[in-house]
Amino acid sequence: MKINKFRQTENRLSTFANWIQSFYSLGTQTSAILFFLVTIASCSTNKTEQQTEIYNVEIIDAFNKEDKAQLSEIVDGNIEYVRLETKKEILLGNSPRVFTNESYIIAVTHRQAYLFDRKTGKFIREIGHYGKDPDGYRNILKAFTFDEKRNQVYTKSWDSKIYATYTLDGTVANEITVQPIEREEDMANNIFSEIITSIVPLNDTCHIGYVWNLNGKEEAKLIVFNNNNPRIKVFPQYKRFDYDINRDGISVFDWNAKFYFLQDQLHFFERFTDTVFTVSMEKLEPEFVLHRGETEEASASNLTGQKGDVPYFLIDDLFGAGRFLFFKIRQPHEKFNGDSSYGFYDKATNTTKLSENNLGIKNDVNGFLPFPFKSVNQNNEVAGLLEAFEVKLWFETNPEAAGKLPDKLKAFSTMEESDNPVVMIAKLKD
Repeated sequence: MKINKFRQTENRLSTFANWIQSFYSLGTQTSAILFFLVTIASCSTNKTEQQTEIYNVEIIDAFNKEDKAQLSEIVDGNIEYVRLETKKEILLGNSPRVFTNESYIIAVTHRQAYLFDRKTGKFIREIGHYGKDPDGYRNILKAFTFDEKRNQVYTKSWDSKIYATYTLDGTVANEITVQPIEREEDMANNIFSEIITSIVPLNDTCHIGYVWNLNGKEEAKLIVFNNNNPRIKVFPQYKRFDYDINRDGISVFDWNAKFYFLQDQLHFFERFTDTVFTVSMEKLEPEFVLHRGETEEASASNLTGQKGDVPYFLIDDLFGAGRFLFFKIRQPHEKFNGDSSYGFYDKATNTTKLSENNLGIKNDVNGFLPFPFKSVNQNNEVAGLLEAFEVKLWFETNPEAAGKLPDKLKAFSTMEESDNPVVMIAKLKD
């Protein structure tokens, strides 16, 4: 189902010039006003807003249907397989993720970022490094990891207020400092300082920071800022819930917000909500509504001590492509430990489909292992990743299917469980 929502406004830099002239005519020629307007103008875009649609992603319905997702429904053509080089000193840790561009594969874990050649899989270099030295980082950001436009990897520094980006040649490109509101903390009354847990570039001059709504009382959701102004604009947090630290404890997830770009348009999703937004300097505009259970607006905190089944699908990952929204969900289960499924929503057909198991989308293109998608690049290519132990097990348990594979894929039968993974890349349908 699609809901039309019309908006036809133009946001032009000339508007700010007119405002400045108005202030001059009124005699309010203060440097503070000029500074404020110039700051806002530098972060604004010169785009005409077009009609948008809100898409309803029916996850519950898809879960209950026998018709499960197949890879041929989303990809156009063959699948590119790249076996990443394996050496003891460059073995990837648990739960690796991958990002791609025309030339490279960027493989990351919590504290690793490695650059590989896309054609050969040969290791090129480490991007930055984990460590407490001046050029080291504390961890790789999960909310927004790779800025494809600027070819930079986002990391969190040891100082909780500082984020660092690294170029693909491994050098520090930028250090971004956030300035959250400091409060006199009082845990008995659930008063905490404002916590900005992730950032993303809005454009070339400004960033957006996400404020973790830990106690259900935060006033800010997103904060637009730059080096000259720590609070250019604040998008309010409307979500409220009852929270007591002694009763509920603190639930910590590896991300509380997800950001992704499509053709320079920023998108945003907050964990434990049901809406994916497009983001501009002026507003958050809903694009997708995820229908995933009766209590989908619950918070992590008020479910921490809950006994029994968690009554809705948790979103473990989410990102978009041209006509698709991809997501990974966990099924309802006690303490968030349900089985996972991969799914997608197709704008062209207005359908939502889920995988038949937790390995990925069924591969009906060449009959090899399912496709567990990890990212999409600006060339409309989706990337997935096969762990070495999964490949080894598949060849051991599927000898007949393995015999029908092309020679390049048959060569993967020699992989050892401890090897680096195989990256899958496929062009998506337009």
